[in-house]
Amino acid sequence: MSEKNVLEANRRLHAREGADYLDRHPEQTNFFQARHHRAMIDRIVHELPPDRSRLLDLGCGTGYFTLPLLARGFRVTAVDLSPDLTAILKLRCPPEHRSRLRVADMDVATFADADAEIYDGIIFSALLHHLYDYQSILARFCKKLRPSGLLLVFFEPLNQPRRPFLIGGLHRVLAAVDEFIYNLQMRRRRIPLLNAEYRQADFQRNLGGIDPERVRQILTEEGMDVTVVEKYSARRYGLCAWMANRLLHTQNSFDVLAKKKLLA
Repeated sequence: MSEKNVLEANRRLHAREGADYLDRHPEQTNFFQARHHRAMIDRIVHELPPDRSRLLDLGCGTGYFTLPLLARGFRVTAVDLSPDLTAILKLRCPPEHRSRLRVADMDVATFADADAEIYDGIIFSALLHHLYDYQSILARFCKKLRPSGLLLVFFEPLNQPRRPFLIGGLHRVLAAVDEFIYNLQMRRRRIPLLNAEYRQADFQRNLGGIDPERVRQILTEEGMDVTVVEKYSARRYGLCAWMANRLLHTQNSFDVLAKKKLLA
């Protein structure tokens, strides 16, 4: 697929997801992942003073990061190529927070060309695996971060090594059970599965996922100090996620947190 085809596949997918976006992605909202998400927001708050910080949320969707960060007092620029998803974000944003929200309906490469702002924090929210060339995009946005600013890559598919036979087998069984329950739930709620659309839009996932060490390398080359590389297993439902992480100790997702070094 070409870069243009990848962009169009994502536009088509997100237009169909619409208001059902988070319902289609319980792996982002189940109790296990929700706790992880809250902990990451707490870390951002600890690192950056909300009343003086401007954040950039790339791949904002319907407000997974944007809305809780607005609630904590940050000013947020939210970017997504889908006007269908950002329209939902605007509706869900409480009136008292709207003066601190700026929304851009465009792909991130176009936004990088058009926007001249420098930010205190930048979040790539489950975005890199949708990009044709995530490496160049990641490097470009490092330049839009102020010294000592924070950059978060969140919830990306991990390029995984082969697991030991027994653990790998149990991991696959748990994944199959998790997906079986998910498919039943989606059919019961009459929400289309869109499997073919996801295969096209999740470009990097189809290439085997993303190597966090490659992400670390890019960030280091751009003057970032990588402070956290966290690997974990994401599952549709919280119990399956808990079992994968606490009993099997398997991993299929990762986050990276980095801080821009001060100028010498």
